[in-house]
Amino acid sequence: MIAAAAFGLSSCASPAVDSARPATGSQTGKSTAHNGEAPEIIADYPSYGSVDKAVDASTIVVRGTALNSYEATLHPDVDVTAGTPETNPQYGMDEDDIDVDAMGVPRTITRFKVTHVLKGAVKPGDVIKVSQVGGTDTSGTKVRESGTVLLGEATANEFLLLLVDNGNGTYSAINPQEGLFAVNEEGSLTALSPDSPSASTAADLSVYEQAAR
Repeated sequence: MIAAAAFGLSSCASPAVDSARPATGSQTGKSTAHNGEAPEIIADYPSYGSVDKAVDASTIVVRGTALNSYEATLHPDVDVTAGTPETNPQYGMDEDDIDVDAMGVPRTITRFKVTHVLKGAVKPGDVIKVSQVGGTDTSGTKVRESGTVLLGEATANEFLLLLVDNGNGTYSAINPQEGLFAVNEEGSLTALSPDSPSASTAADLSVYEQAAR
């Protein structure tokens, strides 16, 4: 099942609806560049507060390796009749006045080879697509999401991912802080995000294996 989430972009007065959102209830906005820096996408994700809750929220929990990546633009579904002006900024607008292209959210899709399955209906050897916010926007400007390290840019050889099914052939992390980890040879974990909360993540792979049983 796909749940919608609002995307508000600084380049457009009204946010859009994302039908392939990173995680339930997430909201994303693209900030304006400052002092020549690249624009930053700021997202509001749900947080889980414990390993057990994070695993329970995941459609699949897998270990594996990142293969190649490519970029895509997520164009929102717009409904000018749904909700209220408070919950849907496009409410009541003329659809001809909405620039859907300007509201596109750049994403990076990484092909990921599964080597171990802790939870979910995938199997070792499967290659899945993991979608992360960030990439090149329609103007050719590279943008990044606050707190997100793209799998294709991480230096680890193996990862542990806690993912939700977007319903469109891709998966996304439950959030960047609690859903993306590097795995070392001894089975210890390092969160990819520098903002990862130590209180709700574990440094050992066995904790996630136990939670997934």
